[in-house]
Amino acid sequence: MEFFEPTSVQEAVRLLDAYGESARPVAGGTFVSILLKQGLAAPSCLVSLGRVPGLDAITFDPHEGLRLGALVTHRAVERSPLVRSHLPVVADAFHLIANVRIRNVGTVGGNLCEADYASDPPPVLTALGAEVVAVGPGGARTIPAESFIVGHYQTALAPNELLVEVRIPPPGANCRATYVKHVSRSSEDRPCIGVAAALWTDAAGRCQSVRVAVGAVADTVQRVPEAEAMARGEALTPSLARAIAERYARAVEPIADLRGSAWYRREMVRVFVRRALERLIDAEG
Repeated sequence: MEFFEPTSVQEAVRLLDAYGESARPVAGGTFVSILLKQGLAAPSCLVSLGRVPGLDAITFDPHEGLRLGALVTHRAVERSPLVRSHLPVVADAFHLIANVRIRNVGTVGGNLCEADYASDPPPVLTALGAEVVAVGPGGARTIPAESFIVGHYQTALAPNELLVEVRIPPPGANCRATYVKHVSRSSEDRPCIGVAAALWTDAAGRCQSVRVAVGAVADTVQRVPEAEAMARGEALTPSLARAIAERYARAVEPIADLRGSAWYRREMVRVFVRRALERLIDAEG
């Protein structure tokens, strides 16, 4: 196995392009190391991104929103004053990832490229309308976070593309957002279900838009637009939250794994979508 340490995004992309699917980029290495130890991956080369400058930055602009470089660690996100000031729900979600040892090493880009269905950040990024910036031989392109993970451990990236940044639009003063997580085995375990909800209201407090993203229950993050539409133009109430949660529970097709059966997950969708929306109601006061 060859090991490369490029010093620019362009050099890293050239290596990925040259080696194709036999190459694997490495950021924090928390996921890649597991794959290698268990014999689940055997790349012919590893492309370390640790020496590429500029990928570990966190910035915020009132017009462009929050930007998280691919090499920003989970711990940096949860502790960032910028993140906590402008998008505290993002800091809260990253705080819930595994344990502090993992968060000190794991990265924003690595987490998304892992495409683990049972992960905390993807639902939050989906609910907030985030985008992923990918760079390949033909230049840069943006991919909605909602469609970045396309299947079990599969992303929308081409083999010669590199995730370099996550962009989250400014939420605005009329936005409230939350993330609730349920674990069924231990506090450090991956979620059995994770629900992110973001609500935008008008001056009268009525819903302009709501986005509810459910993670860890299927191969990809789940949204049910027809359920979200139930809230448009209405005041969000406990009864409306229950109705939306019921629609979500009927619409999703849960998987079964060691964290819960398909039946259990469907019941938890009903419970935690309601709880997430009720949190937004409570936050209004």
